[in-house]
Amino acid sequence: MKTGVKMAMAVIVLAALAGLIWWGVHWWLTGRFIEETDNAYVHSDSVALRPELSARVIEVAVDDNQPVQEGDLLVRLDASDARDRIAKAEAQQAVAAANIVEARRQVALQQAAIDETQTQVSAAEADVQQARQNLERSTSLESRQYVSRQKLEDDQTALTVAQSTLAMRRAAVNSAKRQLAVAEASVDSAQANYEAAAAELTYERNQLDKTRLVAPRNGVVTNVDVENGDLAQPSMTLMQLVPIESAYVIANYKETQITRMRTGQPVALEVDAYPGIAFEGVVESLAPATGSEFSLLPRDNATGNFNKIVQRVPVKIRVTGPVQALDRLRAGLSVVPQIDTRNLDPADDAAPDARAPVATDNPAPSPAS
Repeated sequence: MKTGVKMAMAVIVLAALAGLIWWGVHWWLTGRFIEETDNAYVHSDSVALRPELSARVIEVAVDDNQPVQEGDLLVRLDASDARDRIAKAEAQQAVAAANIVEARRQVALQQAAIDETQTQVSAAEADVQQARQNLERSTSLESRQYVSRQKLEDDQTALTVAQSTLAMRRAAVNSAKRQLAVAEASVDSAQANYEAAAAELTYERNQLDKTRLVAPRNGVVTNVDVENGDLAQPSMTLMQLVPIESAYVIANYKETQITRMRTGQPVALEVDAYPGIAFEGVVESLAPATGSEFSLLPRDNATGNFNKIVQRVPVKIRVTGPVQALDRLRAGLSVVPQIDTRNLDPADDAAPDARAPVATDNPAPSPAS
């Protein structure tokens, strides 16, 4: 009997010793690199949904804590004023288009007037040429006394009249060309008015679209603070949208635990609300200062009384899986993260003496000295 008890005790001791050795090896190889804290919580960025114009609320399409998809209707505002403004903008655009047509017709009409005056100039030039020839003929004949002095004077008067008519016709051509420039400017002005009316119409249509508040992304709506009949204002927050898939963890680690922490290291996450789900993540960033530095009244240790307190550094952890369970996470849930710090660049873990020489105030003398 005593032999059996001794054998059992020996087996128990050997098993305990083996378990202790296994635990020691595991701790040496893995456990000592795992940094854990229970001061960690789930966070999620929320989107404040506000209207972009003042209008009466006629429909609230969602309730508190309701999941929504991107593009789902959340709130509908009264669109009667927006539709009236659209009708007005459409009428203004139609008037601007009619003005363009009229201005172009004026250009065509003025061009025809220029062509007509050009023809009259050609006729006047022919009359001047004929009057000049008649005067030359009369002058030649009068010198030989074949025609009377009266005939010569009549031909001179006819030439003067033809030249005056030609000058008048040319002035009419110049005037018609200036009027053509004015008509073309009217076309440009009408075109600009049309573009302004089109821009106004586009703006009013955008305002009409803003009477329908839709979900900008997938998530869950909460804090719904609007009812049918309320007057929505641009500064009024109607509800909050929490994008569930963007949940992350903020873990407040002790300053003595972040020595080997680097971005990209894997993290095992235990969420108290879901003990049966093994969430995974990666270290996304480490805060640039301890949490106390961002408090409203940072502690000032330059006093007579001082107690050293281990500070905590916020570490942001991005949750990566399992994908099918990410929508279960809710902001504020308690988490126990375990960061695996084994993967570390040897250069980052090297002592300062091994990475770079230490500068001294008294450099070594040069060989020349």
